[in-house]
Amino acid sequence: MSARLVVCLSLVLAVAACSAASVPWQHPSAPKDQWRSDYNGCRRWADDQVGYSESQADSNFRDYDRTQAKRRINAYVDMCMRDRGYVPLRASR
Repeated sequence: MSARLVVCLSLVLAVAACSAASVPWQHPSAPKDQWRSDYNGCRRWADDQVGYSESQADSNFRDYDRTQAKRRINAYVDMCMRDRGYVPLRASR
């Protein structure tokens, strides 16, 4: 794995860990109703990448494993959506 890829993935993981689990996304040129389809595609891809299964988790560490899997999935979804040209919407303050 190249150093650049490692740095980029680390940055994405750090940002995703700090962000909310459900982030609304916007794309400058895609129709607004397309984001759900793109998000679902990214979510399926992220699930496949992480490969977490409740049945495989050690019962002593199930909650920890589930939390770690969610963080990794969210990071992959974030990376996938950004690769498709989306940017997260900022929450109104």
